[in-house]
Amino acid sequence: MHRNVTHDKCYATFRDFSAAMLSFPREEVPKNWGTWCDEVTDNFRVIDPKDFRILA
Repeated sequence: MHRNVTHDKCYATFRDFSAAMLSFPREEVPKNWGTWCDEVTDNFRVIDPKDFRILA
């Protein structure tokens, strides 16, 4: 996530930062899973977003 979302990037607002952070596991991980699957540790878990709510 750091390499793809926060490394050398600055977001104008917290809302932009939050959108980037949330879109990474929702969109980028599934789209690039074939490439990244060997880079993920065994502790990685997919969390169902319905189990959480965002307080913002």
